[in-house]
Amino acid sequence: MNRDAEAINQFLAWLTQLPDPAATPSGNLSNPFADLELSGSVDSQADRDPLDSEVEAMQADLPEFDFYVEDVSSLQLGELPAVQDRFQTIIKRRLRAEIERNPPLFPWESTLLDYEDQPVASTCWNAQLQVLKLPVALPEALMLQIFAQCRQLAASSLKQGVKLVQSVESLFPADLANLNYWAGQVLMEPARSSATLSTANLPDSYEQANPTQQMVLSLLAAQQMLEAMTLELSPLRPQMQRQWLTTSGELVIQADCQEGRLRVQAQMPSAGRLMLSGEASQAAAVCAEAELLTIELSCQPGQTYSLEIALDDADSLTFAIAFGED
Repeated sequence: MNRDAEAINQFLAWLTQLPDPAATPSGNLSNPFADLELSGSVDSQADRDPLDSEVEAMQADLPEFDFYVEDVSSLQLGELPAVQDRFQTIIKRRLRAEIERNPPLFPWESTLLDYEDQPVASTCWNAQLQVLKLPVALPEALMLQIFAQCRQLAASSLKQGVKLVQSVESLFPADLANLNYWAGQVLMEPARSSATLSTANLPDSYEQANPTQQMVLSLLAAQQMLEAMTLELSPLRPQMQRQWLTTSGELVIQADCQEGRLRVQAQMPSAGRLMLSGEASQAAAVCAEAELLTIELSCQPGQTYSLEIALDDADSLTFAIAFGED
């Protein structure tokens, strides 16, 4: 029994040792069993364990990793889990390398998308996304991606239809013709678009929806986000109000454009700042706690003004105030 335990310890030590270039010029590890008397002849190639080739392949593919080496000189008979742990470590490293080389796709992705510039889930503005009225809830990561695009487009001078298409086109890059068609349907008759979805055996989740249903659901979400960030005024409708839910509470914005003056009031749920900007002028206001802030600028029909709001020194959100001619 002592001889068997000693032999196993030598074998475990041989499995985990690193090659010594000085002692083994050929690069092969020395075999501690060379002096042991084994019955029968052994063909080193025919009896080679397939796992040896796999481990060598792992080492060749992952030269940047230092394989885990454990001192097994004190191992006793029955402590074979040490070898299993080492093998699992190698497998985990191999899987990590494979995932880094070929990242998996989300169910709604057809190609790998870059999320590095997307807002983190903790931003104070994301609470509004949870109250959107959609026929089917969208995955959080998808909502954040659409929201990030809408934030960049809301205050731009692009037409509403162009904003809507650009807000989701990265999700459907190979089907822009259908995307433009459904964007037009959503803009003209959003109620009919929702009815079309509700009568089309809509599944319980976005992942189970077909490509057309996913497209319309994404467009409906983008439309609600853009509408919540836009206040459209005109001489016949000089006043409008918007609410936006934040982690600090509800932000209420009211815009009023009469007699050549644009007046914006914002009920701030916490400390923050406002900045209203036009083509040639701007106005700002700050508060140290929840408060009603008011700012004004001169205005004229046909212009769009941007209202930038920041809360608690967090990232800002920009609203668009469009003053039409009729």
